[in-house]
Amino acid sequence: MTPIETTPVFDENQALWTEDHQAAGCPQCGRVYIVRSDQLEQICPLCRKAALEPQPVRMRAAEPERILPFRIDKKGLNTIYANAVSRVWIKPDDFTPESLLRNTIPLFWPLWLVDSDVQGHWQMEAGFDYQVESSQEFYNSGQWQSRKQIEGRVRWEPRLGRVQTHVDNVSAPGLEEHQNRVQMTGNYPMEQSRPYSPGMESQALLEVPDFPPEDAWPLAQPAVDRAIGDICLKAAGAQHFRNFSIKGEYTNLNWTQFLLPLYATHYTDDEGEKQILIVNGVTGTLKGPLLASTKRGSRIAGIVGGVAGGLIGLALIGLLLTMVIPVASIIAGILGFLGLLTGIGALIPLVQPGQWNHGQTGPRIAKGPKV
Repeated sequence: MTPIETTPVFDENQALWTEDHQAAGCPQCGRVYIVRSDQLEQICPLCRKAALEPQPVRMRAAEPERILPFRIDKKGLNTIYANAVSRVWIKPDDFTPESLLRNTIPLFWPLWLVDSDVQGHWQMEAGFDYQVESSQEFYNSGQWQSRKQIEGRVRWEPRLGRVQTHVDNVSAPGLEEHQNRVQMTGNYPMEQSRPYSPGMESQALLEVPDFPPEDAWPLAQPAVDRAIGDICLKAAGAQHFRNFSIKGEYTNLNWTQFLLPLYATHYTDDEGEKQILIVNGVTGTLKGPLLASTKRGSRIAGIVGGVAGGLIGLALIGLLLTMVIPVASIIAGILGFLGLLTGIGALIPLVQPGQWNHGQTGPRIAKGPKV
């Protein structure tokens, strides 16, 4: 196999792709982005703990090959945020659609695409569809009848041969946190992608791969082999294959990027921590912790508890007045009952936020690469 070329290093403030783009990193989480000069000092969209600073970066000089454009606009984002906020009963003060929209940063995150020339020997079990006719006996109207039945089956036969071919655009992870990112965004409709050209990123930041091709190749090779398996399947005239293997050489590897869109936003929770939410820029899928406010819940419980105490106090006063005004006992009983119900109701806002937060166990954005 042809050795993977060493990824070059671009110096701090060196232009990338166009004169207006350069690398900027987050000193807190270690993520690196390609940004315009007017986006320097912007807060890191994926950790929200530090501003982006110019820095050297190890990356491939070639522009991305393909890009999946954003499909969700500002109006769609507002609807997505409103639906998310409505799911939480007692919310932190900062957890509003307006705040989420104000804090939104668009960005593209990378996959690798690899092309390769392949030659070698392969073998597999090829599956050929065929049909078998049989009959089924059944009892109807006092007599046995027969019904013809057609079953589809697969005949497996060993096949082997030699292949010399070219495989294009096999995807591989571009980030160490690739699996976490997929959990946060969900699937993308890759068929809607387009060839990249400068300017298509618009106002979005471009996240730089931190998983170099030399590390990504072991993950890409099985996908390349599957693509070769499809080619060999057609050559064998079969409909299925299994146990495919190839002993081959992979040469002329060409690595480019595929950019996928997401929106990152945040709100501030009770403890002053910024909770990050991620929205798939095409499907609108939102992931991240939707936390309730235990502090607001306690305040509400205190207010409701105070009302309950006031009602019970009035009930006690009513009981003292029964010697003078007999009918006051009825009013005291009603007030006491309402006070008891209100006191029980005060427990709901006290307990519910904690229970809700305990259930927020879905995926959260990863901390980022080691700095």
